[in-house]
Amino acid sequence: MSDDKYSTAKWQPFKELAETFLEKTQGQVLQGVNPGGIYQAFWCRDASYILMDWFLSGNIHGTMQQIHQIWSHQITSPSNEKIVYGRGSVDMKFLSEIYDDNKGKFKGALPTTIYQAGFSEVYGQSPDIDSTALMISATAWILAKCVKKQDSISESPRKASDTSDYYSGLLLKVGITDPFKVMDFVVPKMFSAVDYLGSRDIDDDGLLEQSHNEDWMDTILRAGKIVYSQACWILALSNFALLLESIGKVRESEKMSELAKRTINAVDNILWSEEDNSYLDIQVKHHIGGPYRTLMQDVSLYLIAAKGHLFRTDTEQENRINSNKVDYESSQRIHHRSLNTLDTMKKRLWKEGWPLVTEVELKSTGPWVLKPYQYHNRTIWPWCTALEILARIKFNQIDECTALLTELSSGQPYMFSFYEWINPLNMHPEGAFPFRTGISAVRLAISDILQQGNVVQS
Repeated sequence: MSDDKYSTAKWQPFKELAETFLEKTQGQVLQGVNPGGIYQAFWCRDASYILMDWFLSGNIHGTMQQIHQIWSHQITSPSNEKIVYGRGSVDMKFLSEIYDDNKGKFKGALPTTIYQAGFSEVYGQSPDIDSTALMISATAWILAKCVKKQDSISESPRKASDTSDYYSGLLLKVGITDPFKVMDFVVPKMFSAVDYLGSRDIDDDGLLEQSHNEDWMDTILRAGKIVYSQACWILALSNFALLLESIGKVRESEKMSELAKRTINAVDNILWSEEDNSYLDIQVKHHIGGPYRTLMQDVSLYLIAAKGHLFRTDTEQENRINSNKVDYESSQRIHHRSLNTLDTMKKRLWKEGWPLVTEVELKSTGPWVLKPYQYHNRTIWPWCTALEILARIKFNQIDECTALLTELSSGQPYMFSFYEWINPLNMHPEGAFPFRTGISAVRLAISDILQQGNVVQS
């Protein structure tokens, strides 16, 4: 990052806006790991953002408890709980079935949704890539932070008798809130999850394949090689590599870094569209959403993943690992293509200062048949806009970041960022409220930007 990006004229307005946003949303942070509003279960992809926000807000023991809880629902063979799947699958006619794990085909994945003890759901025909990958990424990032700050985290260490809260004391005693005991529990599970995700590269080209509705856009019927899903995979591998190196597993860390490098290069070689001047999904022939070459806002996550980690753990350590990812020539090409992608996104996705999540009206959706400007059909998503803000700041576009954060901070009686999605025609907020995923995603982007800006300013 260059110093001129954080000149007072550009940096101060963003900093003031960002600090106000953090202050006004602090009260929403710790109210639950579920997304909020009508969503009362746990969605693994949403929890990944919320838990990182919890951790940064100081709720370390609560974060550990929830990480332990979520990973205890990892799909095993034989399964230790009831799992239904297929409600979002075209091939299964949007009908659920009970998962039969005789072949262990889901082994290692996390479910899409955890409803209660003993009951979870995989929404598509196979587990969605982002739910598992983002929880690997978030868990690894949080635990790597704990390793770095071991003395302050362990609190000398606490004993169960030190707390008057019987329940908290019991959790501490059995290790559910101890970061290092949680690490012992989840690291083997994360290796298993990486093995599962690696199996999704069917043709061994470095890219993971998915069928319809096996990502966060659970209505638009994307199938094939999806840029956003590759980004989730890269983040999982990169942050797991950082954690593994921090606990002395250097060989395993190097393996994860090499897999991340391979995926970054595969995206650059296969998913770059010269015609569109952007990274774009490659849909399978039987894809029925569309139109075929539709630009999606969530391509922002790849720009973040390829540029570096979502959040810094240790700059020296990160640079050492990232130095092995791609060679200089590839880095320069990816940098240039990322800038072009951001320009293309602004030209094709932005509508009167707001970025839409999809650029054109979808020709088919399911299982929810969407009207234009509804849910994923050409709407504004604060959660995804937070990713675009973070992507743009990594490429020195602070003016665009300030403009986007200004929009997210507006709205009455609540800021637009408190809502799941927004109709761009009338600016009417829709969906779940308060939507913690969106709030936390914006807060995380802001926290990362402020950290980097303060380092440069100092």
